[in-house]
This record gives sequence, C-alpha cells and structure tokens, in this order.
Amino acid sequence: MTRGLSLVAGLFFAVSLPASEGNAYVDAVLEALADKGLLTGQEVHDIKLQARQAQRRQQADRQPTDADGGEPGLIRQVARSVNAARQPESGFPNFKVWGRLQPRYTYVQSDGGREGTSSFTFRRARIGLKGYMADKMPFRYQYEAANELPGLSNAANLLDAWVGFEHLRDSLGDIIVGQQFIPGYTRAPQLSASVERKFSEFLYPGAAGRARGITLRRGDNGLPETTSQGLFGNRLLYGIGLFNGPDLSLNNDNNEMLFAATVGWRPTGQSVWPDEYAIKKRGFNYGLNAAYAHSRDTTTLDTGLQAALGNQVELDNDWYSLFADIEYEHWFGWASWTRFDSDARGGVVIDSKSVTGSSLSSSAWAIGGSRTFPVSGNPDLQGWALGFQLQHVDNEHPSRTRFMRALTGSAPNELARGMNRGYAYHAMVTFILNRNTRILNEFTHYNGEGGSVDHDALISQIQIDF
Repeated sequence: MTRGLSLVAGLFFAVSLPASEGNAYVDAVLEALADKGLLTGQEVHDIKLQARQAQRRQQADRQPTDADGGEPGLIRQVARSVNAARQPESGFPNFKVWGRLQPRYTYVQSDGGREGTSSFTFRRARIGLKGYMADKMPFRYQYEAANELPGLSNAANLLDAWVGFEHLRDSLGDIIVGQQFIPGYTRAPQLSASVERKFSEFLYPGAAGRARGITLRRGDNGLPETTSQGLFGNRLLYGIGLFNGPDLSLNNDNNEMLFAATVGWRPTGQSVWPDEYAIKKRGFNYGLNAAYAHSRDTTTLDTGLQAALGNQVELDNDWYSLFADIEYEHWFGWASWTRFDSDARGGVVIDSKSVTGSSLSSSAWAIGGSRTFPVSGNPDLQGWALGFQLQHVDNEHPSRTRFMRALTGSAPNELARGMNRGYAYHAMVTFILNRNTRILNEFTHYNGEGGSVDHDALISQIQIDF
C-alpha cells in the first residue's frame, strides 16, 4: 500500500511533462523508491515495461485521460502495474521464489584442552516457494542446507511443506496441514539480531521448531503459517495442533502423538514486527504469549539415547513456554522461557550428568534487546544496529547437550563444547546495507557451571535474502 501511494504521488507531478521528460521523471522516481527499499529491482523493471506499453497504447488511441477525467490514464496504468507487482494476499495465482544465504566465519580459541575452530561454513542456504494454489489456499515449501549438526537430517533439510485453508479465517481461523512450526515456538527475534537459535528454542519440541501435523491458527504470532487477524481487533491470538512425535517428525507408527496449544495477547492490536531492526520509526507495540505441549511418543531423541545407554524407557513429555516482545521506534526487546519435563513412567533414565533417576527436567530463558541507528545519505549503508542478549540453561536431557554452543560444523569434538548448565552473554553488531543484505557480527561468552566449558566464540556472517 505504501509503495503504491508513494509511486502514484511521485508520478502525479510528472503529468504535465512531455513524454520523454515524463519518462525520465518516472524512471527517477522508481529508482528513488528502489533505493529506499520500497520496490525491488525486478518490480522496477516490470513497472517500467508496463508503463511504457500503457503509454504507447494511450498515444495510439490519443486518449490523454480516462473517461472519468479524474486521473491521467498513464498514472492509473502505472498504479495498476504497482498493484499487479504487489499482489494482495488473496490474489490468484500468486507464486514467489525466495531464498536466504548465510555464509559465515567462526572462531573459537583452542584453550584448556578444547580443540578450537577457525572455519568458513554456511549457517543456512535456503530456497523456498510460497504463494496461493487457489483462492484461499496458500502453500509454503522451504528447503535448507546447512553445516550445523541438525536434530534430524531430513527435517532440517525440508523445513516447511504445508498447505493452508483460509475458508474459516473470519470465524475459527486458518487450517494448516503439513510440516510447519509447532504453535508456541518462540521464534523472535527472527531476522538477524542473534545468529543462533536461543536455548529455549532447542528445548521446545520439533526439529528446528517444526513437526508434521494439522493446526488451527488465528493471529500470526510472528510465524509464517497464517497472516490472519486475531480476535477482538487482533488482540487475542491462538493456535492449536496435533502432530507426529515431538522431535522425529516422521511417520507415527506407534499411534502416539504430540498436542500443542498457544495463546497470545497483544493489547495494541498490532502483530509482532517482522524485523527486530527498524530503519523507520514504528509505534509502541508489545505482546505476551504462553504455550503448552504434551506427548507420549515412544520414539524420540531422548528415548533413543536412553536405549543406547541401556535403558528401554517410554517418556511422558510436557513443555511449558512463555514469550514477550516490546518495540518502540528503533528499539526492540524480547524475553522467552521454556521448561521441558519428561517422566519415565516408572522406568529409569540417565540425565546429562550421568545420574540415574525417574524423570528429566530442563529449563532455559533468554532476554535481549536491540537498537537500530539509521544512516542517511549513504547509498551503501542504510543503518547499523547493536544488540545484547543474556541466556541461562539448566539442561538434564542428554539429547539437547550438543546444541548449547556455537554451531560450526559436525566435528565430533564439538560435542565437548555442549553447555548443560550456565550462562551465555551475547553482543551483536549488525550492518544493514540494504533491505536484502546484512552483515552480522556476534561475540558470545559461554560461562558453564564449574568453568569446565567456559569459552568465547566470534561469528561474522553475511545474510542475503532474495
């Protein structure tokens, strides 16, 4: 909407110019909008092409204005071109190929008998397709290749594969079927404030927060499965779903499934901002979210690990999580907490300290914030930002140990860097070159219980979206 209005306003002043001068003026306006990130290069090309064709038709018909006399024909044609280039969500057909590249350099010092890292890897190399298969039937497909050690290879490669049904959007909500985010996954900050997922996310069920199943959602809660509005003026948001087991996301041969539900409250009626970094000022907005999940699945990462340790057990799993975000002008803040409890149903389990017991209980929390500093007059830099984050983890689940450190590859020695208990201190500096390119730099100090896993990690990462 903003792009369309900006373009039409700019073209209005070019109406009185001759054709050649008007074309140059239109080109200048389009290029200026592209420089400000309001239009992409492909959209500028398409709009110019359609505008020229419209002008030629107009000159051939010798019809300088529309029949209603209210708006010059060229302007209306270009405005329609803008709208066509930015199809509404409910339009059909509407398909888009998109992707994200994140090449990175990671440095971890060799110290205290720990093998260090100095490596170039890919945090992510994603490509996806999203759009509408038919009216009120969106879909999303996303594939990822990465160098990190995933929770499950196939689920980490095929991230999203779902189709939605918006026929009940204004009453119950959107229905989503396929591999998708589990409701309650505390995804924000979402784009680039922190280069690694939070500890609280690693404790939540799913492979990278996703599983295969069916959900009913109303309100986006910062996740891509729905763009619907919540109840009471988008203040009350909710989601409920039934999935295959908690972290394998495969065929559920044992007939035991995962149930998940979430509810959110946003007093301002505004959804969470899709980017934690804001070049333009935004209004005050905040929200609270709570979630619960339960599973009696007998085939999980933890039961598999217990079997390898000699314990054939089944686990009752419960997850509890809270999430909050707040934003104002160029500031963005977040906080999250997750608790993961597993009951062995009378059996014996071995925790991350190699201590036997009848249950496992893990928790993690994170709090952080970022501040964006816009830069004017520099075509190569739109702004830069500072971010800070503090995390704490108390992990008893052996399957999660490997995630509590900098992700640099799949070398076996990295398992020794797993931090089951302790704090992580993050400092981030991000340079926003344009709307599609960022350079992320993060320094993290891991302070483990007893000092046995204390170490620093430095990551510098380029993020390119298309």
